[in-house]
Amino acid sequence: MSMNKYMHPRNIYKTPPDFKQLAIQFPDFQKYVKLDISGKPVFDFKDPNALRALSRTLLKKDFNLDVEMPSNKLVPTIPLRLNYILWIEDLLGFIQKEGIVKGIDIGTGASCIYPLMAAKKNNWKMLATETDDESVVCARKNIEMNNLQELITVKKVSCDYIFKEALNVDEEFDFCMCNPPFFSSTQELHPFFKSRKQNRPHPKNAFVASVNEVVSKGGEVEFVQKIIKESREIGKKIKIYTSMVGQKSSLPILKKSLREAEVNSFKEVEFCQGNTTRWGLAWTFADYDLKKVTDATKLSLVKSSKKHPPLLYEMPDSSENIAQVTENILKIFQNLKMTVEEVTRNKLHQRYFVSAYSNTWSHQRRKRRENMRRMSEKNDEASSPEKNNNDGSTDESDKSPNKRTLDDICESTTKKLRLSTDSESSETVVFFKFMCALNCQKDKIILELNTIEEQSSNRDYLHQIMQYVKNKWKCLGGD
Repeated sequence: MSMNKYMHPRNIYKTPPDFKQLAIQFPDFQKYVKLDISGKPVFDFKDPNALRALSRTLLKKDFNLDVEMPSNKLVPTIPLRLNYILWIEDLLGFIQKEGIVKGIDIGTGASCIYPLMAAKKNNWKMLATETDDESVVCARKNIEMNNLQELITVKKVSCDYIFKEALNVDEEFDFCMCNPPFFSSTQELHPFFKSRKQNRPHPKNAFVASVNEVVSKGGEVEFVQKIIKESREIGKKIKIYTSMVGQKSSLPILKKSLREAEVNSFKEVEFCQGNTTRWGLAWTFADYDLKKVTDATKLSLVKSSKKHPPLLYEMPDSSENIAQVTENILKIFQNLKMTVEEVTRNKLHQRYFVSAYSNTWSHQRRKRRENMRRMSEKNDEASSPEKNNNDGSTDESDKSPNKRTLDDICESTTKKLRLSTDSESSETVVFFKFMCALNCQKDKIILELNTIEEQSSNRDYLHQIMQYVKNKWKCLGGD
């Protein structure tokens, strides 16, 4: 499922490139685009040469950059790189940075993609570090081809340190960025290494990188932890430290490391593009509360959801406070096996994104009848003659449990709210996503549900969910 709708709102690739037009405009790219019988352009994302040509073409068309990408080195995906740079822009805007911006790219690679894009797009001064000799040579060549020597410097460093060999004693920077090696072994490069499903679809894109660019001891966790450790020593010499994270399971470990490092604040975001999700992690020792940085993607989704008027429901029992009402509403979503992501919260207003992974709210009567039938069969089996003792009595241990409602079963099997950080849900396709808000208006509490996308089918689901909430409210602390 394409996640372009969740891309940064300023990302020019929210609308996918027109491959047919690119083929016409750039003859070198033309040989990688075919037309099917209907005249629709077809591009082979599993061809490494085609991916390399696509990245080079987009850089030339949209940034006027000429970039060499060796066949044995990483081919950067441009929409993802642009998402990262746009996020850095948001962070710098939050701290109200003015004048010349200075940044560090840790492990710039042969393409030197982040410094090139940052310098060309925003005129930022960039220090690019790299451990591989071949990549250093190619990065410097790319800088010279684009006449950006005054803005970008490449420094060869060892693998022992992140910053020590790169920074001068009195030098300060506004930010650092990093695309760390995601994996800890070559075995993890196999697309099904951590898959819980045997029938998981094959990757849509070809693997285009050298092993040392994507594999390191301890993987991304150990690499980013090394950055965190050294950032504590450097402190405010870099205002904001950032890194990309490739696996959601790494985030809890890294956030724990940030707390242990006693950073002043940290922030995480999602980078969504095409069929891929990555995460960004930022932290600081300066006097900034990064948690207050506006998530531009979430904000744009909230604004787009207002194109349809929300479904409104005045909660019957207005004597409860909004916190209690919110807790009960989230219990309803919990029982439907939905995940919830908080957007905003204060004393008078609560707002969440809610994701469903299947239709769990329809045909509830049928499900209850089926559940009762199964419980009845269990009761019959428990009371059958085979279960009786020789004297005709029945063991106390063989008595069937009292009948439980479907809500009781859901409550016992799902004790904790499945938040959006749940690693299991991260690999599941979202069936339907909507916005939920609770507002205090004088003596009333109003529930709002609204779609994020303008699709009539989604609005039908929304009406069904609202009706389900109304029906369940009495059972979960309502009137």
